[in-house]
Amino acid sequence: MIAATKEQKVIAGVVLAILLLAVGYTLIPFRFADAVDCGAPLLGAKPGKYEDRGLGFIKPSRDCHNAARSRLAVAAVTSCVAMGVGVAALASKNESQACLNGNHEDCTEFWPAEMSDAASGYACQCSCHYG
Repeated sequence: MIAATKEQKVIAGVVLAILLLAVGYTLIPFRFADAVDCGAPLLGAKPGKYEDRGLGFIKPSRDCHNAARSRLAVAAVTSCVAMGVGVAALASKNESQACLNGNHEDCTEFWPAEMSDAASGYACQCSCHYG
Protein backbone atom coordinates (compact mmCIF):
# COMPACT_ATOMS: atom_id res chain seq x y z
CA MET A 1 0.00 0.00 0.00
CA ILE A 2 1.29 3.44 -0.93
CA ALA A 3 1.65 5.92 1.91
CA ALA A 4 -0.57 8.99 1.83
CA THR A 5 0.97 12.38 1.12
CA LYS A 6 0.44 15.42 3.32
CA GLU A 7 -2.01 16.91 0.83
CA GLN A 8 -4.03 13.69 0.73
CA LYS A 9 -4.24 13.62 4.53
CA VAL A 10 -5.41 17.25 4.62
CA ILE A 11 -8.08 16.55 1.96
CA ALA A 12 -9.33 13.54 3.91
CA GLY A 13 -9.48 15.63 7.08
CA VAL A 14 -11.46 18.39 5.35
CA VAL A 15 -13.94 15.87 3.92
CA LEU A 16 -14.36 14.28 7.34
CA ALA A 17 -14.96 17.70 8.91
CA ILE A 18 -17.64 18.49 6.30
CA LEU A 19 -19.33 15.14 6.97
CA LEU A 20 -19.34 15.83 10.72
CA LEU A 21 -20.79 19.30 10.14
CA ALA A 22 -23.53 17.81 7.96
CA VAL A 23 -24.47 15.31 10.68
CA GLY A 24 -24.35 18.09 13.27
CA TYR A 25 -26.67 20.21 11.09
CA THR A 26 -29.25 17.43 11.18
CA LEU A 27 -29.02 17.14 14.98
CA ILE A 28 -29.87 20.79 15.67
CA PRO A 29 -33.50 21.58 16.54
CA PHE A 30 -35.03 24.41 14.53
CA ARG A 31 -37.97 26.82 14.56
CA PHE A 32 -40.42 26.76 11.66
CA ALA A 33 -41.92 30.10 10.51
CA ASP A 34 -41.06 31.64 13.87
CA ALA A 35 -44.11 29.86 15.26
CA VAL A 36 -43.32 26.18 15.92
CA ASP A 37 -40.30 24.67 17.64
CA CYS A 38 -39.32 21.49 15.83
CA GLY A 39 -36.97 18.78 17.06
CA ALA A 40 -33.82 17.60 15.35
CA PRO A 41 -34.41 16.41 11.76
CA LEU A 42 -32.34 13.26 12.23
CA LEU A 43 -34.40 12.31 15.28
CA GLY A 44 -37.82 12.77 13.69
CA ALA A 45 -38.43 16.54 14.02
CA LYS A 46 -41.24 16.24 16.53
CA PRO A 47 -43.25 19.49 16.67
CA GLY A 48 -43.42 21.41 19.90
CA LYS A 49 -46.23 23.48 21.32
CA TYR A 50 -47.96 25.67 18.74
CA GLU A 51 -49.79 28.89 19.43
CA ASP A 52 -51.90 29.94 16.44
CA ARG A 53 -51.65 33.75 16.89
CA GLY A 54 -53.65 34.17 13.68
CA LEU A 55 -51.05 32.55 11.39
CA GLY A 56 -53.62 29.92 10.39
CA PHE A 57 -51.90 27.99 7.57
CA ILE A 58 -49.30 26.25 9.76
CA LYS A 59 -49.81 22.56 10.54
CA PRO A 60 -47.00 21.67 12.94
CA SER A 61 -46.78 17.95 12.18
CA ARG A 62 -46.71 18.45 8.40
CA ASP A 63 -44.52 21.56 8.35
CA CYS A 64 -41.89 20.27 10.80
CA HIS A 65 -41.70 17.02 8.84
CA ASN A 66 -41.29 18.79 5.48
CA ALA A 67 -38.72 21.27 6.78
CA ALA A 68 -36.78 18.41 8.39
CA ARG A 69 -36.77 16.48 5.10
CA SER A 70 -35.37 19.56 3.40
CA ARG A 71 -32.60 19.85 5.99
CA LEU A 72 -31.77 16.17 5.61
CA ALA A 73 -31.62 16.55 1.84
CA VAL A 74 -29.24 19.51 2.13
CA ALA A 75 -26.98 17.54 4.48
CA ALA A 76 -27.05 14.47 2.20
CA VAL A 77 -26.21 16.44 -0.95
CA THR A 78 -23.44 18.33 0.86
CA SER A 79 -21.97 15.04 2.10
CA CYS A 80 -22.09 13.44 -1.34
CA VAL A 81 -20.47 16.45 -3.01
CA ALA A 82 -17.73 16.56 -0.35
CA MET A 83 -17.01 12.86 -0.74
CA GLY A 84 -17.00 13.10 -4.55
CA VAL A 85 -14.65 16.08 -4.57
CA GLY A 86 -12.43 14.42 -1.96
CA VAL A 87 -12.17 11.16 -3.88
CA ALA A 88 -11.42 13.03 -7.11
CA ALA A 89 -8.76 15.13 -5.40
CA LEU A 90 -7.15 12.11 -3.77
CA ALA A 91 -7.10 10.14 -7.01
CA SER A 92 -5.79 13.00 -9.12
CA LYS A 93 -2.26 12.96 -7.72
CA ASN A 94 -0.60 9.58 -7.75
CA GLU A 95 3.04 9.50 -6.82
CA SER A 96 5.16 6.50 -7.57
CA GLN A 97 6.65 4.37 -4.82
CA ALA A 98 10.15 5.45 -5.90
CA CYS A 99 9.25 9.11 -5.29
CA LEU A 100 7.66 8.34 -1.94
CA ASN A 101 10.78 6.44 -0.86
CA GLY A 102 13.03 9.37 -1.87
CA ASN A 103 14.65 7.57 -4.82
CA HIS A 104 14.13 10.42 -7.26
CA GLU A 105 16.71 9.09 -9.70
CA ASP A 106 14.58 5.97 -10.09
CA CYS A 107 11.42 7.96 -10.76
CA THR A 108 10.00 6.43 -13.92
CA GLU A 109 6.62 8.10 -13.94
CA PHE A 110 6.53 11.49 -15.61
CA TRP A 111 3.69 13.72 -16.69
CA PRO A 112 3.38 16.54 -19.21
CA ALA A 113 4.83 19.79 -17.92
CA GLU A 114 4.14 22.38 -20.57
CA MET A 115 4.83 25.24 -18.17
CA SER A 116 8.20 23.94 -16.92
CA ASP A 117 11.74 24.57 -18.08
CA ALA A 118 12.23 20.87 -18.81
CA ALA A 119 13.58 20.45 -22.33
CA SER A 120 11.66 17.24 -22.89
CA GLY A 121 8.33 18.74 -21.83
CA TYR A 122 7.89 16.16 -19.07
CA ALA A 123 8.60 16.43 -15.36
CA CYS A 124 8.88 14.08 -12.41
CA GLN A 125 5.65 13.86 -10.45
CA CYS A 126 7.27 14.09 -7.02
CA SER A 127 5.76 16.90 -4.96
CA CYS A 128 9.06 17.51 -3.17
CA HIS A 129 10.47 19.15 -6.32
CA TYR A 130 8.16 22.11 -5.97
CA GLY A 131 9.04 25.16 -3.87
